[in-house]
Amino acid sequence: MSKGLIAENTLIKQTIVQIEQRLKAGVRESYQKIVVAGMKFAMGEKNNILAQLRESENVVEDAVKGAIGLVGVLRRAAKGAMPVDAMIPAGMTLALEALDFAERIGKIEIDASVIDEATTLFIETISPRLGLTPEKLGEMASRVQGVMGDNEKMSKIHGIGREPTQPGAA
Repeated sequence: MSKGLIAENTLIKQTIVQIEQRLKAGVRESYQKIVVAGMKFAMGEKNNILAQLRESENVVEDAVKGAIGLVGVLRRAAKGAMPVDAMIPAGMTLALEALDFAERIGKIEIDASVIDEATTLFIETISPRLGLTPEKLGEMASRVQGVMGDNEKMSKIHGIGREPTQPGAA
């Protein structure tokens, strides 16, 4: 698990471990930097974002949207140098950490349904911010279906019809 994480809830810890196990090679360091910076920012004296959950009417929504907003602030501070493949899992981890905090202060009881709700809300909220609107996803699906329906293109994808290469040939 990442250095600096404070999760106590077993389900949240397991979910964070699953997120970290799925990180692509070379992404872990950026992910950890984002999570640690996010936790420091969220618990800072100036803008203790986590403490704001004490007044929350919708803890899951506030935790998820707060984490996404926080990652956005960090990305702007990094002048766009934050890799998306580290930013997205770090954002989800920060949302989970916020939910863990909310459970410790008695605002919510975490179970699998809360994790599912948070995950769904995270995806629904961050996707449009990354330009993945339902229209864009539909367009991409249509393109894939078009390629899959074109035997010539599928043959190229599967390497059928290519000239065999000879060992040592350039």
